[in-house]
Parts: sequence; structure tokens; C-alpha cells
Amino acid sequence: MTRKWDKCINTQVVVLLVAMVSLTSFVWAAPGPVTDSLKGTLDKIINVLNNPSLKTPGKENERKNTLLTLIKERFDEEAFAMRALRVHWEKRTKEEKQEFVEIFSDLLERTYLQKIDDYLSKAGSFSEKNILYLNETVKGKYVIVSTKILTSDNAEIPVLYLFTNKQGNWLAVDIAIEGVSLVKNYRAQFEEILANSSFAELIAKLKSKQQKETTEKKE
Repeated sequence: MTRKWDKCINTQVVVLLVAMVSLTSFVWAAPGPVTDSLKGTLDKIINVLNNPSLKTPGKENERKNTLLTLIKERFDEEAFAMRALRVHWEKRTKEEKQEFVEIFSDLLERTYLQKIDDYLSKAGSFSEKNILYLNETVKGKYVIVSTKILTSDNAEIPVLYLFTNKQGNWLAVDIAIEGVSLVKNYRAQFEEILANSSFAELIAKLKSKQQKETTEKKE
């Protein structure tokens, strides 16, 4: 411990207090219902990615839309957007929030899907076995699900999912891939833009990025 404790404090009492504080902040457990919800979604995503009929020419949009639908079922889009904007969220009007959620969600989900597609592609002939579900960590109202993606070269890609319960459904509000939080990564970009530009300009930049990626996909 880095903190200096009074020498008169009994060591056993200190250990007990530390243990109690740790338990109230983090509770580690084997995979449970939250992991089951995530696994159900990822299994479906893997099945779509491996579906040969969706890899044929002309099926690109159907494949993409099917995958995005699955992701939307497990993401709390508004929570992602709110966490990414942080202090700037409350300053926005209802219409601005709605527009931002729509644009940012599209960007976020495409980014996540592309990363998962890339990592699983490295696994060669991949299946549900290429994703390991390690444990669940309870942190206040959130649950962190720890997973690893196994690639063909024996690399292990750590992916953490931050979940919250919304009306009985476990939804992701952040994802950390190889230690990098998607929310924090985008938040840093947004704060830099908003420090020198208006919110309208941020929306314009996101729309431009969205249009550019859509155009590149068609080419």
C-alpha cells in the first residue's frame, strides 16, 4: 500500500477494511447472464460472417445490414453517445442529441464491426471457439465482461465490454479493444474538435466521414 497508516492500527483490521472496500468496488465472478447475452449476439455475428451465401457478389448490403442489426440489439446507442460527448451532452438540444446519436452510432458500430471482422479474419477458419469468455466484474451499476479473441498465429486480442441493465436487457455502453476504450478514444477526438469549433462543425465532420466511408465501400 502506498498510503501511510498509523502504526497503532492493527494489521488485521487494515486487511479487513481493504478487503471490504475492494468487494464494494469490484466483484469478480465466472461468466454469467451478462456474458450469456453477449455470447448470444457474438455467436450470431460469427454465423453471419461465416455464411457463404452472404459472401457472394450482390449480398454485401444484406450482410452489412444483418450485422448492424445484431450489434444494435446489444448496444445502448444513446449511452455510447452521451459518454462520448460527456460534458457537452447536456448543452445540446433534444434535436441535436438525436442527430448526434444517429450519426455517432453508425460510425461506432461500423468501427466495432470492422475491428471484429479484421481480428476474426486473422483466425483463419474461425468459429465461436475463437472467442474466450473469461469472467464478469461487477463495478457499481456496471458489469465488465472480459473476453479474448484467438487468432491463427496464437495471438490473444483482449476485448472488454462494459454493460448496464436497461429495462431488463443487458446493453454495452463501452468497449475496450486491446486496452483502448472506443468511448474514450472518440471523446478525445470530439473534445479537440469542440475546443476550436462549434457543435454544428462536429456534426458536419462526422457526416463527411460517414459519407466518405460509404463511398469507399462502394468502390
